[in-house]
Amino acid sequence: MHILATIFTTFCFAFIAIKFFKPVAIEVGLVDKPCERKQHDGHIPLIGGISIFLAVLAATLLWLPSTLELRMYLIASAMMVFIGALDDKFDLRVRVRIVGQIIIASLMIYGVGGYISNLGDILGLGTIDIGAFGILFTYFGIIVVINAYNMIDGIDGLIGSLSVNTFTSIALLFLLSGQTDYLSYPLILATATLPYLMFNLGFFKNETKKIFMGDAGSMFVGLSVIWLLTMGTQGDSASFRPVTALWICAIPLMDMLAIVVRRYKNGKSPFKPDRDHLHHLLQRAGLSSKQTLVVISFGAALMSGFGIAGEYFNIAESIMFASFLLMFISYALSIRFISRRASFK
Repeated sequence: MHILATIFTTFCFAFIAIKFFKPVAIEVGLVDKPCERKQHDGHIPLIGGISIFLAVLAATLLWLPSTLELRMYLIASAMMVFIGALDDKFDLRVRVRIVGQIIIASLMIYGVGGYISNLGDILGLGTIDIGAFGILFTYFGIIVVINAYNMIDGIDGLIGSLSVNTFTSIALLFLLSGQTDYLSYPLILATATLPYLMFNLGFFKNETKKIFMGDAGSMFVGLSVIWLLTMGTQGDSASFRPVTALWICAIPLMDMLAIVVRRYKNGKSPFKPDRDHLHHLLQRAGLSSKQTLVVISFGAALMSGFGIAGEYFNIAESIMFASFLLMFISYALSIRFISRRASFK
């Protein structure tokens, strides 16, 4: 009953926040305007992320015990949403965003004294403990995951669907491990995303009701994902193995890595926006926006399911890691094929 009450109030908070902030966003100009890279009709309010954060903030303060870890997460999240909103409004330079992300990462790492130090037995040679080097690795991981979810946001429903898939998968992993104390965190995040997804996908059959996530939302989602994954994979009471985390957010990670490598080979900045992401290539190959959404979401669910199955059946971490590398190679080759096919059309 406690979890049901938490989910219900989270959904209501998120829905009310959207209704309240939508006219405010239009009034202050916090909207996404169509351009060569952004092909949509009209000026769309960028309040999805703000509504999700406010719902998470309200629900956690109302229902969850106030711990140091939770307080640090909420403070870091508020900073992340603020920086993202500034980026949505003023289009900040990349280095400004990265500096902000490093500051926020420092708050999360040193605020609770936790970081990624255990990589598991991914090579089949024993558990890899990287010790204090894990602090640098955690900085890298936080920045990578934040930007992976930020960069995957390109068509209606995609970032919302991938977010719900990731948070739901983490909730299931906590449940399977018996760590019910942590279960509310991903459930709150998944539920807070649902009202945004409804508006973003036109659930209400009215184009004027559409909203976008914005950088405030996608970066907040990425921060929340890496926070939950760190909490779930590290420490003596870890809920699941580090290699499983790769499968839970496989699509955003693989898309980011592939696009960064491709941009580097072409002599471009890794952070310079373009229309060469997975969803763009699938659309150029002939799929509609909705078909692209279904294909990517289904693929993400399959990969998460594989990771959860590997955890449940205790498949060797080295096998799961090798499978992930093989999946990435297959992904990269498939993207190359799709890109070439699309270029001939």
